[in-house]
Amino acid sequence: MEIDPVLFLAEELRCKERALRTAIKRYEQDHARENGETVNNLLSTLKVLYHEFFETVPTSVLGASEMVRMAAQRLPFSLARYANHFHEVADRLSEGKREHADLVWLRAMRTALKEGQGGEQGQKAAPLLGLALKGAARPVVVFRAFAPPPDDDIPARHH
Repeated sequence: MEIDPVLFLAEELRCKERALRTAIKRYEQDHARENGETVNNLLSTLKVLYHEFFETVPTSVLGASEMVRMAAQRLPFSLARYANHFHEVADRLSEGKREHADLVWLRAMRTALKEGQGGEQGQKAAPLLGLALKGAARPVVVFRAFAPPPDDDIPARHH
């Protein structure tokens, strides 16, 4: 089973953002050209990673939870009161729980954000919720191989 590409991208984003914070601190201390180039390279890498993240459909509820978390981070201040609920939904998804009420709520929030509630920032968060819903709503296929217990066709050893 392949890892959800959203999980990989989310981890890459976190690593690059940490590296960027460190590089910025270094550059602020010495203003060395090399450190400035590192900051610019990291910014370019982050731009590419974010672009990929915003276009990748999660293949699992874990990936969907990362999308919901990212959408919560993108909420405008006027909708900050919903951030906690977004994180609660993401927590449940990361535990593998797909509750109907959560999916309905995410669909309603996506619609509200798409229609302009939350302004431009909200409209940027709406596609993330759309992708999260695609990942969370994917059917789970469980394959179980069933084999009857073996017959006693192996002769017992007699000593």
